[in-house]
Amino acid sequence: MALILNLDDYKAPQLEVNFGFKKVSVELTDDTTSKMSAFMLDANEMLKKADKLTDNELAKLSREEAKKRLESVLGDARDLLEGAFDEMFNNPGLGVELYNRLGKSTVSLANVFSRVNSEINKANQRKENQKLNRYNRRNDNRKKK
Repeated sequence: MALILNLDDYKAPQLEVNFGFKKVSVELTDDTTSKMSAFMLDANEMLKKADKLTDNELAKLSREEAKKRLESVLGDARDLLEGAFDEMFNNPGLGVELYNRLGKSTVSLANVFSRVNSEINKANQRKENQKLNRYNRRNDNRKKK
């Protein structure tokens, strides 16, 4: 008896994202998932730094220094997010285009990135659930014999 497997059934799923002006897709490999998690952690850390800049802290600085400090923190987060979109979807310039289409809002770009991350997590969970279901059905069939 020979076992024949259709490897397409076991391939990593694709996530297609339609941004309205462009459709892109990403294969949900282990590498993709780990990169996405690392980007999320880094982006969240940078945005927390921006949130921690209190009014009192900024009030102690000159107007120009406060502006530079805010722009620096938000700029770092924006650069990270723009690069993440470019890398994840293998589409150079996608991050900058999204940023511009979102009204040049780093927070909005982070929200879109978070939504994409959420969909990747859901797709990975569905994949795991399908594996579990196949395993359970096989074991149920063996018990009936």
